[in-house]
Amino acid sequence: MTKLLVMPASLDIDDVIEQADAFLFGYQDMSMNFLVTIEMEYIQSILPKLKSKRKQLFVALNKNFHNSELPKLKKIMQELAQLSIDGIFYYDVAVVQLKKEANIDLPLIWGAEHLTTNYATMNYWNTFGVDMVYVSGEITKQEILEIYSQTKMPLIVPIFGYLPMFVSERHEVKNYLNYFHIQDNSKIYYMEKEGKRYPLVDNKQGTFVYSSHILNGYAEYLEFKKIGIDYVLLNESFIPRKKFIQILEQFIEENGTDEQIDFLCDHNTNKGFLYKETVYQVKHYEN
Repeated sequence: MTKLLVMPASLDIDDVIEQADAFLFGYQDMSMNFLVTIEMEYIQSILPKLKSKRKQLFVALNKNFHNSELPKLKKIMQELAQLSIDGIFYYDVAVVQLKKEANIDLPLIWGAEHLTTNYATMNYWNTFGVDMVYVSGEITKQEILEIYSQTKMPLIVPIFGYLPMFVSERHEVKNYLNYFHIQDNSKIYYMEKEGKRYPLVDNKQGTFVYSSHILNGYAEYLEFKKIGIDYVLLNESFIPRKKFIQILEQFIEENGTDEQIDFLCDHNTNKGFLYKETVYQVKHYEN
């Protein structure tokens, strides 16, 4: 059965806990591309409720770590293992090494968003004890199906929501505001270019830019469910909770259409890269 993994935009999940099969949160100061992050106290408080309802909990430790952060990372991993969460998303291979060195019993999900694009590398990491893969949102449906047929690892496929496009450790927005002496403490900013509007976030981890349109893979979800893909991810970021619940219910009931999802998203959806191949071309220079 394909499970619905929800990435909430709020710590209050009471009104979506019944609809989702699993939840993904970023850990404070140890994760990227999350509007809200959590700490151990929140995990300890929410985990009994999730387990009582047979819901899963995943935590992201998906950033590049400096050497000075490794002791803290190790401690967090050990504590999460003691709590028996269902797995951690990682980017930095230090996570894999720490699990091995400290013998930490914790499922690992390779979640390097822009790098998880082929089954050969996925199978390689599987030999090092990685348990699952969060598939890149920048590959086609056909490539996802090929990966599914060529790896034994469970897959998590992004199917709905804004996609992360760009990250910088520099505070691009705040530096701009400071330079021009502009007072603006918004949590979300927007950049307009060529008629498109891109959400931006500038927080302690840096600057993050997201896609202008919401990925709407509802029809593809129905196909993925038929073949048994393990998880699909629905990202609530920048989407009002009431609308997100309506969209989530469409996925649960499976009687909707792409057009209905698009209507709920104010006609701001597209298929992302599901039918758009990435082609690298070498530019020819004239002598």
